[in-house]
Amino acid sequence: MSDGLGFSLAQLRYFVVSAEVGNISEAAEKLCASQSTVSAAVMRLERQLGVQLLLRHHARGVSLTPSGHRLLVEARDLLGRARHLKASGDALAGNVAGRLDVGFLSSLAPFLLPGAHRLARRRYPDLRLAAREEGGGRLAELLREGRCELAVTYDFLAGDARFHTLDRLPVHALLAEGDPVGVDGPVSLAELATRPLVTLDDSDVVRHSEKLFAEAGVPLPRMIEAAGIETVRGLVATGSGFALMYPRTEARTTLGGGTVRTVAVADDLPTVSLGVAVMPGLAMSGRGTAFLDVLGSMVPTPGAGFAEAPHPAPGRVRP
Repeated sequence: MSDGLGFSLAQLRYFVVSAEVGNISEAAEKLCASQSTVSAAVMRLERQLGVQLLLRHHARGVSLTPSGHRLLVEARDLLGRARHLKASGDALAGNVAGRLDVGFLSSLAPFLLPGAHRLARRRYPDLRLAAREEGGGRLAELLREGRCELAVTYDFLAGDARFHTLDRLPVHALLAEGDPVGVDGPVSLAELATRPLVTLDDSDVVRHSEKLFAEAGVPLPRMIEAAGIETVRGLVATGSGFALMYPRTEARTTLGGGTVRTVAVADDLPTVSLGVAVMPGLAMSGRGTAFLDVLGSMVPTPGAGFAEAPHPAPGRVRP
């Protein structure tokens, strides 16, 4: 019996990927299919829907038509729902084999992702992690679009997602090894604020830093923004300023050869929750449950720290 649709989820996926990368050849490579297969599938979808979705530009890829723009939103939504349906079936079957799309907050990935990969391979050899490192806002988008089943992040970045707390982490200051501040014990934000704050160039992280200083009643210092966590550590090591961080590691040497140290913050500041965000209403798959088990083993009890060694240098991560 025909379903009357005339098109398949595979055609929609080929269309979505082609539209996103703007090139049929690159889409085919990403989809592990031939260029002719992807091109034919998209053209067949256009015929079946009765509208042109893509404009073909010789040697310049493809672009969306007005109809294509409208369909792209609905196609993404439909594919996301299909992935959710598959995840629900996997959860019922307890399936822990195959691919799991998981997002990692870019500032957390160096501390957690290598150990998670290692432990997942050991405990669930048929589970294949497909991890993406993104900023907080982009992670939320990936969850909403159904591109990631889980996202490892902080509670203040989880938005309306369902959140599974793994640990509560206090903030600490990162300083250059030779900095005299904090040698004798915890340091206040007021003392730190006499020099620049080195932070990630992520608007959500910047807003969180602003909130911390506001709650402590301390004027926000001048900021130096960097794209990655190791660049932040490197800038601190060279004396450019200080940083505020939640994950802590015994690895003190930066990739540039500098040295940093951590100091407790004296102010009575709230802790944050480190955990896993899942979109509301999503039935977690067997793969997702297995990955949650892996992360839970790295943080066996709140406040105990992570059991696996992080990048960039050997060392134990702890709150």
